Amino acid sequence: MSKKAIAKTTAILILVIVILAAGLLYYATLPPPPPPPGPATITGKVTDAKTGAPIAGATVNLDGLTYITGPDGTYSFSVKVGSYTITVSMTGKYEAKTASVSAKEEKKYTVDVTLTPIPPPRKYKMALMVGGDETDLGFSYMAIQGAYRIRDKYGWEIDISRLVSFADQARVASDYAARGYDLVFAVGGQFIPTIYFEVPKQYDNTYFAQVPGLEAPPPPPNVVALHPAFQIVGHYLGGVLAGKMTKTNAVAWVCGEWYPYIAMEFWAFKAGVESVNPNAKVYARVAGTWGDASLGFQIAKALIETKNVDIIVHVADLTGRGIIAACQAYGIKVMGSVADQVAIAPNVTLTSIMMDTPLFMEMVAQTIVNGTFKEKMGGKAIDVNLGYLAPFHEFEKIVPQAVKDLLTKTEEDIKKGVIVVPRTVTDKPPPDPA
Repeated sequence: MSKKAIAKTTAILILVIVILAAGLLYYATLPPPPPPPGPATITGKVTDAKTGAPIAGATVNLDGLTYITGPDGTYSFSVKVGSYTITVSMTGKYEAKTASVSAKEEKKYTVDVTLTPIPPPRKYKMALMVGGDETDLGFSYMAIQGAYRIRDKYGWEIDISRLVSFADQARVASDYAARGYDLVFAVGGQFIPTIYFEVPKQYDNTYFAQVPGLEAPPPPPNVVALHPAFQIVGHYLGGVLAGKMTKTNAVAWVCGEWYPYIAMEFWAFKAGVESVNPNAKVYARVAGTWGDASLGFQIAKALIETKNVDIIVHVADLTGRGIIAACQAYGIKVMGSVADQVAIAPNVTLTSIMMDTPLFMEMVAQTIVNGTFKEKMGGKAIDVNLGYLAPFHEFEKIVPQAVKDLLTKTEEDIKKGVIVVPRTVTDKPPPDPA
């Protein structure tokens, strides 16, 4: 290496040494860096806002950290200095609450939290009044099934008064209202005077439902009624079926008592028969009671023996049991009412004209829970169809397919408005056909 090259290299080395020395001197004169952030403590107590008692088992979340409070309700976190959000919750029992804390120094920060209890869900109470009991497999039976549905599906407390006499109606209804029941359901036309004109006006905070009700006058503001045309579609269809299935061209329709809704059902049935068989004779009978099976048997027996009827429809509750027994004894067809009554006499029960009482009871209960009863139900007679035909059971292969198709088409035409089922009300049934 030449002297010139050695000198150049030496100069470069000296320059590098000088720069390094200057850098070391600079960093040596800088102040020391601050120490890393030390721990801060965030602690507190979770208590009940109403009682002040500590809450055990509350979940405290702090930006990803979790603490479950013990019996004394306290929690504690050790964190770096900084700002944090605390969320305290206890699912199903208390409303969650959020708080912010700015832990800027290495010290203890206390954040106490009070939680507001979530009120338990309201327990609604419904009472049902019926004139019969389950054994009628009819009006009372379906209403009782509806009450059980309200209990099982919606969690309501229910109470059922069976076999309520006319003289005892007002006392039973008033007692339920005085005991704070939210809804009192009365099922049976015999309850109309009590529910429309007597008890509800004394208990504004109780809702009442009358099945069936009247077209006019409207019920009181805290009462909803089922419009009396609730089952006319089912009876019209029953009439079509009877008109097609009778061999003697003579059918009968028997009821317990004659009310406006009963009148509508009879005239709808008669219209159904005549729509398909104008030559058929339709006989009407009123037993005068809903609870005398022996009388029902005698009425049916007389119709069979003197009028040659071969199909009888009954709307008569326990009285209808006697009608069914007579049909069974004479081997003629019967149509049950309100519930599917095939179990009583499967070999003669052509079908039953059903009534979906539980559906209406649900409709009313839902408006009470939703707070819309007064707007949607109160003071009104709700016009809804609850009537339809039950299965044919043992007559499934006997009823011709053409008749089944006709029933399906008839039902569709009623829904479309092509067929309008009459809503006729008369003070009494018509005389026997000539």
